[in-house]
Amino acid sequence: MPTVTTPDRARRRREERPRRPRKRRERTDESLPEWNDLAGEAAPQEREEASFWERFSTPRFALVVGVLVAAGVLYIGHVHATQALLSDVERARAENRRLHLKKSRLQSAYDRATAPSVIYRRADELGLEKGLGREGETIYVSPPDPSATSAAP
Repeated sequence: MPTVTTPDRARRRREERPRRPRKRRERTDESLPEWNDLAGEAAPQEREEASFWERFSTPRFALVVGVLVAAGVLYIGHVHATQALLSDVERARAENRRLHLKKSRLQSAYDRATAPSVIYRRADELGLEKGLGREGETIYVSPPDPSATSAAP
């Protein structure tokens, strides 16, 4: 038995199918429609002015939308960067205030410890005597008491 290929089978099926009678169209004296009539467009002289959105081509519209999206992304990035910079500046200002307060507190403690009244009082406690000098009173060390054999603090 010979091998039947696929195109042969398809041809046989077409031949075995009953044929439907074709309907003939009657020709009229009217002219056939033109492409503009089939597309639904008006003739060039009858065409209305295109609206604003109809004048944009798809690539141009996509470009405009892309530019707007890029501008929005850049603006949002700028806002976030500015907020981050502001928080850094506020943190630095707070640190500066804290350091100024600490310096003032330490300067006040140093000034209290080195005040003349404190120095004279401490000198009296150590057994120093007052004397005269160029800039006022000079403090002299008195000779140590021979009975005291303890070391100085």
